[in-house]
Amino acid sequence: MKRSSTIVLTLVPAFAAACGPSSQPLDPCLPQNYAAAACEYAVQNRGYYYGGAWYPHVYTQPFFFYNNAYTGYVARGGRVMPVEAGRYSPSLAGGSATAGGTTTRGGFGSSGAARASAGSRFSSGG
Repeated sequence: MKRSSTIVLTLVPAFAAACGPSSQPLDPCLPQNYAAAACEYAVQNRGYYYGGAWYPHVYTQPFFFYNNAYTGYVARGGRVMPVEAGRYSPSLAGGSATAGGTTTRGGFGSSGAARASAGSRFSSGG
């Protein structure tokens, strides 16, 4: 019995490692994967979205510093790995960014509204 639990305990972390995300979030202000709009947002909001998750980061320089660093990197022949623009979006997490920088989450939509309005039919007579 002890032997089978040992096998399970070693397989679970290995399986999780194989299925989990294999890469770190890519900072949009780094010259290698620079994305101007995402970098500007990140500098202004002290962090960035990557794959729908929020990564807080305090940038010590203004936006134009990172833009100039990217331009110099490319001019010196640096290799740029373009990142799909949607990767820097909060929408991958099911929310949407608002002007205040907070994330709002969606509800249950029309099915939830229909169930809520029909709720009186299912309540007990009390």
